[in-house]
Amino acid sequence: MAVGYLLLLFVAGRCLVPMDETDLFFNLRLGEIVLSTGHVPTENLLSFTYPGATDINLAWLFQVVLALAHRAAGIPGTVLLKTGFVLATWAILFRVAVRRGAAPALAALVLALAAWSAEPRFVERPHLVTFFGLALLLLALERAEIGRPRLLRLLIPAGLFWANANSCFFLAPVVLLLYAGGAWLDGVRVHARRATVVGLALVPLMFATPSGFGCLSYIANHIRMPWLRPLQEYRTARWPLDGPFFFLLAGLAAAVTASIALRRLRGLVPWRVAAPLFALALLGAFRIRFVAEFSILAGPALAVAASRVLPNLRGRVLTWSATAALVGLTVVPRAQAALAGARWFDIGIEADLVPDAAIAFVDQQGLRSRLYNDLEVGSYMTWQGWPRFRVFQDPRINGYPPSFHAILRRTDLSRVEWQGFLDGFAVDAALLTYPAVNPRGAWFDPKKWALIYRAADGLVFTRRLPERAALIAEREIPLSFIYAQATGLLPVALDDKPTESAISDCEWQRRLGDYQRSANDDRAAVRAYESALAAAAGLCLDSAWQHDVKQDLGATALRLGDLAKAATALDGLPAPQARTNHGFALLGLGQLPAALADFDAVLAALPSNDEACFGRALVLEALGRRTDAADAFKQLLTRSPEHISARAAREHLRRLGE
Repeated sequence: MAVGYLLLLFVAGRCLVPMDETDLFFNLRLGEIVLSTGHVPTENLLSFTYPGATDINLAWLFQVVLALAHRAAGIPGTVLLKTGFVLATWAILFRVAVRRGAAPALAALVLALAAWSAEPRFVERPHLVTFFGLALLLLALERAEIGRPRLLRLLIPAGLFWANANSCFFLAPVVLLLYAGGAWLDGVRVHARRATVVGLALVPLMFATPSGFGCLSYIANHIRMPWLRPLQEYRTARWPLDGPFFFLLAGLAAAVTASIALRRLRGLVPWRVAAPLFALALLGAFRIRFVAEFSILAGPALAVAASRVLPNLRGRVLTWSATAALVGLTVVPRAQAALAGARWFDIGIEADLVPDAAIAFVDQQGLRSRLYNDLEVGSYMTWQGWPRFRVFQDPRINGYPPSFHAILRRTDLSRVEWQGFLDGFAVDAALLTYPAVNPRGAWFDPKKWALIYRAADGLVFTRRLPERAALIAEREIPLSFIYAQATGLLPVALDDKPTESAISDCEWQRRLGDYQRSANDDRAAVRAYESALAAAAGLCLDSAWQHDVKQDLGATALRLGDLAKAATALDGLPAPQARTNHGFALLGLGQLPAALADFDAVLAALPSNDEACFGRALVLEALGRRTDAADAFKQLLTRSPEHISARAAREHLRRLGE
């Protein structure tokens, strides 16, 4: 059975990866609340929008275990907990498949396919309990069929724990009752009666949780979620995105076809196996989050069927092939990661999962108390900021009313509608994640909101409140946004300063120039910098401010090739970079002695300045001082052979005969 251990090694490889599930965080928070208070909260304690809303929590027991794992070993502890659940599940599935007659090597390969199909759900969430529970259920049924029903009966008390650990406990009675119906059709009525009794006994346990009959609305949301709040895990299955799921379906369809067409294979997939499979296949196709549960049931069934259809594959060739495949699929991805410079083993937090910099910014600026946040980041913020701060929303969809989701599921709101929605919750700041594609970025009216943070991890807006005037004056970015599905969220420069902004006209134009320059619109940047200098008043008359704007204007004009404008803007500026650029502008204008003086002055202060060294060499070459020029080019290449100007320096040396 060594191939079984290789299967588990393969499965472990799919689990022992960086944690990339934001739902982990609110589950941790709720687990910690239960541990610290000794009871399960039934109200929405984590949000300021609907603090009195009923919180249907059907996973509190798993959340407690998750919190304990985190206390013991941090995020890696939660990854190890997940891995333990998944490995236990697949170990049981392998045992069930082999005990039902599957060839071990073939069972390992088919169950590897099942793991591939289920892998998107290998995350640190409560449904791990249902994975394990379904595997135990299959084992209990297998043992009951050989006259050992004790484990099946033990599912009844175990169901109490399962029901309080994951909302998908409802699958247990469903699978058992479907099995019972299939067993009745198969003519094995003793199995049918036994499964019916246990299945019916499990039904009341669905309500034996702190949420009682609230579980019914929670379960119903699995079906109506796309109309309530579209989420990725509630989409329908699609080819080729969900290829492994369709491979399993194709394999089972082939087994059923063979059972019908070939007399010797009658009963290849008995009704008691097919009925639950068919139901979960439909559920998985309809809601992708159930593909993993289908895969758990499908793996052993397909392995048994394949072993019966292909009885000659029980030899060493298959064993060695399975061994090679499983080892390769386990080792190769890790080796590729190592060769690419990544860590071959990492069970910390996935890079960029959490917008740490954006959250740190809102914390530093004191913007958390009435902060709008997007759904996914809300989960992390329940963990990072509670109880001092509550969130606008988090992924506990059932903790918020349908009217709330009806607004947030839309992508076509007007600024007036959005403003009215936020006003209803007294929101005075906002943190938006996924800033390249988030439509809500376009809904903030610059007359009422100031953009004060913009980075790859998010956007931060603040309402234009008197008490935040100093923050806005220091941080405001002169941008608004437009959104289209085809292009995503695009920035739009605010050429005209909103009258509500407290920033001076000159500083607004300077910041506008900085943005245009970063967006590679150099002509617009030059216009903005010139407008800033023309409008200079108050603090903009400060010499340091003037020098900075002129330096940026000169550098931008130089990049545009407007040498005269660059030379004029940079004339007399003492900063080394400004004087270096001034030297290049003069070089281009043919004013060689003055250019050489600039470069010499910079190098006197900073002998290792590569840009000035390259510029000096160019001037010396233009003055006909070939030996001095060659020495300067060589000095640059010796010190910085990978510098951006190194290639040009080598070309000049070639022309100089060096």
